[in-house]
Amino acid sequence: MTAPTETTSDSRPLTSVDGINPSRARPSVRALMERTRLDVRDLTAPLLVLPENLDAAGLPGAVPLSAVGETVRRWAALGIRSVKIFAYGDHRDAKASAALRPGNRMLAAIAAVKAAEPQMVVTTEVCGCSWTDHGECVLLNAAGALDLEATYALMASMAVAHAREGAEVVSPTAMIDGSVRVVRDALTDDGWPEVGVCPNLAVHTSLYGPFKRLMGTNPARGHRRGFQLEPGRAERDIISQTDRWLAEGADSLTMQPVMTCVDLLVRVRAHVQVPVIAYSTSGEYAALTALGGDGLVEYHAGLVRAGADLVLTYAAEQVARILQGAAS
Repeated sequence: MTAPTETTSDSRPLTSVDGINPSRARPSVRALMERTRLDVRDLTAPLLVLPENLDAAGLPGAVPLSAVGETVRRWAALGIRSVKIFAYGDHRDAKASAALRPGNRMLAAIAAVKAAEPQMVVTTEVCGCSWTDHGECVLLNAAGALDLEATYALMASMAVAHAREGAEVVSPTAMIDGSVRVVRDALTDDGWPEVGVCPNLAVHTSLYGPFKRLMGTNPARGHRRGFQLEPGRAERDIISQTDRWLAEGADSLTMQPVMTCVDLLVRVRAHVQVPVIAYSTSGEYAALTALGGDGLVEYHAGLVRAGADLVLTYAAEQVARILQGAAS
């Protein structure tokens, strides 16, 4: 439709519009009308808890258990209010037995965060990949195929253990039908109805590479297709997967990666009212740091503008420091 116009005395057309015309507004007016592009409260940080002698390979937030308290106190001082914990599994075996062992690295990390910063919101990864000797997110039967019931039992027990230690949200990682419902029911039955469940909307990508190498979670077969959305169909499948998770009891959703999937983030945001977390994955981090300070802020602000309620990012501390400096 053509915009309505009126005519001045010298016959020049004037288009009726709303909004600020940058060529007609003084800098003081533009500044008055501007809204915050990004706030530190929009950021959440991955916390990768490693063995004491493992090189962190340049990923911020990849620290040994002994440094967890210091790390989260530093983040809290910058205004970061939440973390997602991934733990490097120890004593790996085919059944992921150590994932349920009292005092394991994940449970110790949750306790360390809560001891250092009781108000820091903790989300945990609920997945077998760090705890199985074959690197799969799931448990396998004797034929090497998915053992669905055993995987359900593992995920349910992990979620309950994390909730008992103090996690506010658990995040089932493998995209297996029924897994969110199993986790939701297990939490409720154990007396944790208020603990949230935030499953992944994960698209297969090379952008998980640095994380998988550092955490030793590359599966023996070399990929996780079958437990992630195919990139060539993701624009068609993302909404149906979203609906499945919500029907199973998800309280929020994590979309990953986001550098190459902003269009999917926009689709999910338009489709749901629940919180959506945009996970800027490990493989995105090197590219993002090359943007410089202003570029980092613009990129993360763009994800919020695209619909993310929170951005889970390895650059959280860097961006928070930039925002803190701009506000001072």
